[in-house]
Amino acid sequence: MMIQHIEVEPLSKEAFSPYGQVLGAGTVPDFQRPGLQNWRMPFHSDAPLRLQVMRYTTQQKQLSLFERHMCVTEARTPVGDAAAILVVAGDPAANEPPLPDTVRAFYLDGSVGVMFQKGVWHGLDCFPARTPYVDYLFLSDATTEDEIEAAQEPRPGSRTELFDLAAQNLSIQIVDPKGLLT
Repeated sequence: MMIQHIEVEPLSKEAFSPYGQVLGAGTVPDFQRPGLQNWRMPFHSDAPLRLQVMRYTTQQKQLSLFERHMCVTEARTPVGDAAAILVVAGDPAANEPPLPDTVRAFYLDGSVGVMFQKGVWHGLDCFPARTPYVDYLFLSDATTEDEIEAAQEPRPGSRTELFDLAAQNLSIQIVDPKGLLT
């Protein structure tokens, strides 16, 4: 199997914009009053929402399997010191499988979360950066999550597509030459 190295890069609103939004305080609040500022984030689903806590544990920073959800945006925001690496790929507007040269690995420092657009290819897991595990609040929809959980192992469904680079004899290895994870 060939291994393609992908450098982890800092998360920024500009760099992540093809895939969705960085969740955190913006420049101009949508609503404010004394003692409160509120930024609204557009979330879309065709099914009842489900808020979960996802715990990602330390594992080798290598992957080949990607998924995307066609009926819901998906939001992940850290709980505590939840620095992690999140992997995305492809062009959401292209409606095609992710190509190896489109894979990107973003370092989430634990201070903000992200929200994927519908149809964004992403790795199934986040990879903890500095701790044995990280917890993330995870907002999705109940129908998509029920379909995923019923499968017991990753498989395509009516709401989720899968693509495995291993079918092309390829795996992605995340590397950190800039020292973001230390």
